[in-house]
Amino acid sequence: MSSPLRLFCLGGGEPPPELGADLLGLLRLPAEALQKIWQVLAPSMAEPIAKETEQLLDVFCAAYHVDEDELGTVIKACRFVVCEAARRDVPGGALAEDLDRLCPDDPLVKELVLAGYEPARTMIRREILKAAVADHGKLLFGINWRLDAIQASERGVNLAVPVVLLTLHYREGAQTGRITLQALPDMMGELQGVCEKVLGRS
Repeated sequence: MSSPLRLFCLGGGEPPPELGADLLGLLRLPAEALQKIWQVLAPSMAEPIAKETEQLLDVFCAAYHVDEDELGTVIKACRFVVCEAARRDVPGGALAEDLDRLCPDDPLVKELVLAGYEPARTMIRREILKAAVADHGKLLFGINWRLDAIQASERGVNLAVPVVLLTLHYREGAQTGRITLQALPDMMGELQGVCEKVLGRS
């Protein structure tokens, strides 16, 4: 009996039995579609797949006369391999070996998948990091600011002090929210110093 197939992208585990055949479905797509395949593969790496991506897939199928079910099978297989490899931070060379094992007689499959692997790996790992942070609290994902000046109040006149309004947008689980804070120049200077230290610029 032959030894079981073990893949780097699965941490040494065995792949689903149909994975190699599903990847070979790439070769049944028209040549023009293969040249643009990462235009639909890249957005399909997101979890969950957005409605906009589903619409993009429909347009792709119509433009290149591709069967929707056949494309869906191919994307599912590519997505599985790429996402599992990215999750384990598998180098491109190791993924190439996996693809050689899965499709030993068709190196074009390896070439097509590896063509977009590194950008996809970066994107997937960035999303994994965001999710890992968000799992344990609020994750900052956007900032709006506005510069105003306080001229006077019932507490005093001729103040002429600049004040920054910072609106911080955060995500907590599936929910989003925001909080607006006011900051005086000395606090903005302190915040700048913290950022420089965190980013290794001082």
